[in-house]
Order: sequence, then C-alpha cells, then structure tokens
Amino acid sequence: MIFNLNNQGAAELRHMTGNYYVGNDFSVVEMDIIDATDELIQVIGRAVYDKAETSYKEGKNDDRLVQLVQRPIALLATLHFFQRSDVSHEDSGRKIKVASDGTDKIPWEWQLDRDDAVHLQAYYSAVERLIRWLNESADKDWLNTDACRSAASLLIRSGREFDSYFPIAQSERMYILLLPFLREIQIATVAPAYGNSFPELLQSETSDVRYAASKALALYTMSVALRRLPLQLIPYAVIRGFNSANGMADSQPASLEDAQRMSAILEADAADWLERMKQLRDGSSEDEVQLLPNNSKTNKFFRT
Repeated sequence: MIFNLNNQGAAELRHMTGNYYVGNDFSVVEMDIIDATDELIQVIGRAVYDKAETSYKEGKNDDRLVQLVQRPIALLATLHFFQRSDVSHEDSGRKIKVASDGTDKIPWEWQLDRDDAVHLQAYYSAVERLIRWLNESADKDWLNTDACRSAASLLIRSGREFDSYFPIAQSERMYILLLPFLREIQIATVAPAYGNSFPELLQSETSDVRYAASKALALYTMSVALRRLPLQLIPYAVIRGFNSANGMADSQPASLEDAQRMSAILEADAADWLERMKQLRDGSSEDEVQLLPNNSKTNKFFRT
C-alpha cells in the first residue's frame, strides 16, 4: 500500500485531498484505498504502480511519481468512504443525522450528488495528470503496458491526437477507455475500406488521406462509445459541449435518447469522411460518375 507509512495514513489523506479529517481512524478507509489502488492499476499497469510504491516505502515521499499516484487513489478512496458514511450502520439499523437546532444534519440529495460529481471530476483530473506525466517522461514501464502497445498499432495514438479529430478535452484517460473501440473500428471498418495498403498508411507521415482516415476512425469510435459507455465516464467538458450543442443547460444531464441521436449524427459524419478517404486515396470517387442524364428540354426522344 502506498499510504500509512509510519502510521501517518490519515495525515497523508488529508494532505492529498484537503478534506479528510486527520483524527479519523485510518483502518476504516483502508479497504477503500485497496479498491482505488486496484482501479488505478487497471489504467497505469502494475509495474508503474509497484515502482511508485517502492519509492514510497523507501521514504521518497517527494518523488513526483509517488505524489501523482497517491492523489487519485486518495481522492477515489475518500469519495467511497464519504458515500458509505452518509448513513451510519448501527446494531439497531441504519441512521442519518436529523437536526433542527443548528447542528449538522444530512445534506439534501442534490447536494450529495453535486459533491460526488466534484470529487469524481477531481479524481479524473488527477488520473489525467499522471498519464500525461508518464507520457512526457517516456517511462519505460508505462510504455510497456497493454494500453501503450495497443495504441502503437492504431492510426490515432494519444488523447491529444484524438482531440484534433473529435473534442475530448485532450483526455488521455478517455483515450484509454476508447482504445478497444478504436481497435475494433480500425480493424472492422477503416482498414478494409482503405484496402491492402493500409499498413503503409499507418507508417506514413501526416497527409490529407491519413487525416480523412483518422477523422472517420474518431467519429465512428465516438458513435460506438456513446452507445456502449456510461455517460458519466465521458469527461465533463465533452458532456458540456454535447449539451450546449443540443440546446441544453450545462448542468442538465444528457439523456439516453440524446446520446443515441448524437451517435447517429456522428456515424453519418464518419461515413462521409470514409468516402473522402477513398477519394483522396484514389484521386477520384464513384460519386463523380453521372448516374442519371442531364434533363434537356430540346433533346427529348426515345428509340424502339
């Protein structure tokens, strides 16, 4: 565990989150930390985490990797702890605070939901910072993870690059979530549409045809993601842009119908870009073939 060195776990959580009481018993949040650690390992890989934990146990608390790994774990663990603590579990049943004398009482449900959203967004931002630091430092253990190896075989290889084709707030965390969909669409749709020379396109420098192929890949991927991923996993900035584009207030959640409509729009746009990719690849398009003759009022006849 990357917390509670020298029995200072509560103080470390307070330092990392700013809202955990130092006087709390660390043991009550310990299992939440283990769960949050496992979730982060799914993103960054076991080797990266183990390296951070080793540095921590050696007393290198000022190590940048240690701090970047600690913060998302602390944020997610304390969020889960707070959610469980809203209702106390006692021998006589579940209890909540209810007071009319000015003392503390349970918040309204909308207040709890908003607080949960703030904490979750802070967690996502912390994961973003960690991934960007790993990318910038070219950490060997990070580059050897399944996510990085999978990205190397794709047309779009980072969240920042994906953002140039479809806005995802340059989210590297979101990009990792999209990796299975990116690979699926590239194999099932974009590569077959391009043809046998697709491996050459993967190795090519930036060009119009590569841009069109990448644009189609990104749009198809987001179309699939909107149908399959829970909306709360998509960065808030993406949802906010999605809401604004559909005439809704920023705070108004997108409905399933909205997501399905947006998915259909993106799929149609993606098909458009797939055709443009073919035009740029071949230098011509089937659309240029005249399927019907021009109507001429002075030249109307038929033969038998």
